Amino acid sequence: MVGKAHKHPDFSALSQQIDPAWIAHALAVTGKASVRRRRLPAEQVVWLVIALAMDRHQPIPEVVAHLDLVLPDEVNPEIAKSALTQARQRLGEEPLAQLFGLSALVWDERHQRGRSWRGLARYAIDGSTLRTSDTPENRQQFGAQAYASGVAASYPQLRLLTLTSLATHLVREAVFGEYAKNEMRYARDLLQAI
Repeated sequence: MVGKAHKHPDFSALSQQIDPAWIAHALAVTGKASVRRRRLPAEQVVWLVIALAMDRHQPIPEVVAHLDLVLPDEVNPEIAKSALTQARQRLGEEPLAQLFGLSALVWDERHQRGRSWRGLARYAIDGSTLRTSDTPENRQQFGAQAYASGVAASYPQLRLLTLTSLATHLVREAVFGEYAKNEMRYARDLLQAI
C-alpha cells in the first residue's frame, strides 16, 4: 500500500507579504548576512526556518527541495543534511526576531488604518503556558510548575504573553521566558511596544 503524498502548504501568499528588504535588514542589523557565496545563503535560510514552522512534520531536506532554496552547483548537486543544520545554527534566532518585529509593525500599522477607537489603536495582552521538550537545558532555562506536594511537572514549561491588536487579531509583539516569572512582569515588557 502506497502512502498518500504530502501536500506542502502554499507559501506564495506569505512570500508576497514579506518584503525581501526586511530579511536583508534583519540579517544586516544582526551581522548574519552572508559575506561569502554559499549554496544556502542566509536569506534562503530565513525562508527555510519560516517554511519549517509551517510544515514542521516534514524532513528538512524535503522542505528545502520543495522550495528550491539551494543555489545550483553542477559539481555537487546534492546538499548534505549536516549543511542544512549548520546553516540554521549559523543563522541563530536574532534575525528571525528582527524580522518578526519589523513585519508585525508594518502589518499592524497597515491593518489599523480606519479601525481606531476615538483615534486610538486597541490592544490586548494575553498570557499562556506552553510545554517544551523535556531536556535538561529546557528545565534549566524555563523551569516547570511545582505542585503543592513538591513534585515538579512532567515537562518544562514556559510563559508566553502576546500583545494583540483587537481590531485585526494580529500579534504585534510577544515575549516568553521562565515559568516562575509572574505574567505581570512580562506584561511590562510588552507595554513598551505600544
